[in-house]
Amino acid sequence: MKIILFLALTTTLLFSSLDAKALLVRTDVTKLNEQQYQANYQFYNDGQSSIDGLIVYFEYGLFDNLALLSSPIDWDMFVAPAQDIFGFQEDGFVDGLALASPLLAGETLSGMSVMFDWLGALDARGTIQRFETYDVNTFAVTSAGQFQLNKVQAVNAPSGVALYLISVCIFGFVFVTSRRSRQASKNSRNQHALMIGKGEAP
Repeated sequence: MKIILFLALTTTLLFSSLDAKALLVRTDVTKLNEQQYQANYQFYNDGQSSIDGLIVYFEYGLFDNLALLSSPIDWDMFVAPAQDIFGFQEDGFVDGLALASPLLAGETLSGMSVMFDWLGALDARGTIQRFETYDVNTFAVTSAGQFQLNKVQAVNAPSGVALYLISVCIFGFVFVTSRRSRQASKNSRNQHALMIGKGEAP
């Protein structure tokens, strides 16, 4: 009974964490010429918490000459290029901050459009980008994930929490099962010893 209750509790925690901050990302990518692309982004808040800070990263060595073409209404967008700083290869990014109201659960944020030069060998459409959301008051990262350009993908975060809870669930199950097995074996040995003491054992 305790095992069932334990698994039910950890499963509930796991799925509640996955649903706490989920983002549905839609991108529309157009190839402008041999090297230049334009990407339009939509972010749908499929979670339970509002989002007031958002960063989309553009990997160093793949994206170059980032230019912000348009921003969502009532959001302040800032673009930083990918660059090498004293030997450290830093990804480029677009940082968005909600000015009037955050992106609430069930709402869609549209209007972010970026132009960039693509340095990869393959087509840019299909490459993976990563993102973070953060609390504008503390700048603490509230979720992180990745998505593929030109695909609609739901990314759940924080991924570390999900992985941690899965590990806890597996460890807890193994621990409880092993403990019960050892206890049963101990009880069996004690009962056998008692029967020997009474002369009942074969």
